[in-house]
Amino acid sequence: MKPSVLALFLLSLPVAAADGDPPVAMDPAAFADAVATCTPASRTEPHPFVKGFEIAHAVTGETEGRCDYTQSMPGGMHMACRLGEEGRAGLAEEFREQAAGRMSGGTGQQKAWTRDCEIVAADGKRTPMGG
Repeated sequence: MKPSVLALFLLSLPVAAADGDPPVAMDPAAFADAVATCTPASRTEPHPFVKGFEIAHAVTGETEGRCDYTQSMPGGMHMACRLGEEGRAGLAEEFREQAAGRMSGGTGQQKAWTRDCEIVAADGKRTPMGG
C-alpha cells in the first residue's frame, strides 16, 4: 500500500484512550476540536475498505510542544504522529470535512500533516509517512 493511500485509510482507524478506557464513538467534529487543541480524546469508526476492522484514533496529549496522535491499522500496524501546529490544523480539518460528509481523497499529493507521522509495522519498524 502506498503512503498516499494510507492517509485515506488512517482517517478511519480506532485507538485505545490514553487512560486505558476503550475507544469511544466520538463525533468526528468533536474529535477534530480535540486534535486542534491537543486535548486527550479517542474515537472509533468502521474502516471504509476493510470489512470488520474498527479504526481507533487517539490524541494522548502534548509532549515537547508536539501533539501525540495515533491511529490503528490492520495487520497490527499503527500510525504514530507528533503533530506540530500545521499538522494539528490540517488533520483537524480532515476530521471536520469527514463530519460534514465531504471526505474525499486520492493517491495524489499527500497532506502536510503526514510529514509529522510514521507508519509503525507490527515488528516495530518505522517508516515516515510524508516527506
